[in-house]
Order: sequence, then C-alpha cells, then structure tokens
Amino acid sequence: MSTEPDRGTPPGFWACRGLADDGSPVWVAGAGSDRHADGELVELPATDAIAYLAGATLAVAHLGPEQDVVALVVTPLGAPKAPPLWFAELPEPDAAPPALNLVAFTGHDVQPGRLLDRGALRATSARTRDQLGAVRLYPATGEVDQLYVSPQWRRQSIGTALTLAAGILAFARGSSLPWGDGQRTSDGDRMTQASVWRHRAAPLTHLMPPMTPMDERLD
Repeated sequence: MSTEPDRGTPPGFWACRGLADDGSPVWVAGAGSDRHADGELVELPATDAIAYLAGATLAVAHLGPEQDVVALVVTPLGAPKAPPLWFAELPEPDAAPPALNLVAFTGHDVQPGRLLDRGALRATSARTRDQLGAVRLYPATGEVDQLYVSPQWRRQSIGTALTLAAGILAFARGSSLPWGDGQRTSDGDRMTQASVWRHRAAPLTHLMPPMTPMDERLD
C-alpha cells in the first residue's frame, strides 16, 4: 500500500470581481477552491466579495480609474515563501505571436504589488540582474513560453507567484488563462509536479536544457 499522501484533485483557479457602489470593478481576486469551476469569474459587491473569498485568495489585481491594472498582489497563501513582490510588464508586440513578459522584483524602493511598464521600470534602480524571475507567455492563447527563476531565489515560491500574477492579470483583462505544454526543463517539471495547479500543464513530452547560464548555475 502506498504511503504517499493523497493530494486529491487540484482545486479550480477561479476569480471574483469586486464592484464599487456604482457597479464599476475595483479589483479582481483569484482564489483556489472547489467553490467554483476552474476559470469561472463571478461578480459581487466588494464588501461582500471580501467575506466570500475569505481564506482562499491567492492573488489580486487592483484596477485604476480607467479599469487598467495598476497593481498585482500575490498573497502569502498563494506564495508562502516569497518576499513582497512587485512586477514589470514588458510586452513584445512585434513577436510572432505577440508575447508578454511579466518580471518579478523586490525592494528598490518600489511599493510591493506595483505593476510598472517599461518606462516606469527604467526610472527605478532595478536592473535586469536584480530580477527574481520572469514568465513569458502569449496573451492571445495563454500559452506559457518560458518560466525562469534566478538560481538564488529558487524554492521560494517565485515561480508560483509569477504564475498566479499572470493568471489574475488574465482574469482582469478577460484574456486566456495561462497554461503550459509538455516541454519543460527538469526544474520546471519538478515545480509543475509539486504544484496544486499542475492540471494546467500538459504531461511532459520533451525535457528542455536548463535555462540558467553556465556561470550562474549553483552546485
């Protein structure tokens, strides 16, 4: 008889849009539970939504006056080992198909949760070498092309945080939720197998070479 614990069926990743008194959305929160089907979006007054989501919120996208996403917050429930994160959104409109990079940082006098564009990122002290990790995906389909975590930040929920941030950003914008095909590095496959969101990745078909540059690989 197997002694491995039964992890059961992974819960769905659904979202709740919190509405102001005038009916306009103020935030979208992603939750992990069996309360709704995977990918479902519900709407509630913001005050009611907070109680409805209690104990299940994994990530929140805060909306500005023009309904644009101004902040992405990943909760300790979603990424328990991660430091307070903020993100930079770096689109590649000329890629085929058009791609989006979501890069995670911490510190540098930037408020946790902020979502910066390329210009705002350049105005900070953060540089490429300071990134904790990044996810590259195709917004039109949700397919994740690459997920990378800097070696010194691995096993600290950074990859999970990036996936959740990308997921709630998709919910807030009405685009396709992230998913992965069967091509992964060995580190990526270990992360996938350990994740409660493993149902969003196809079974491993091709083992890809490590993404870490040779001079940055840890023994």
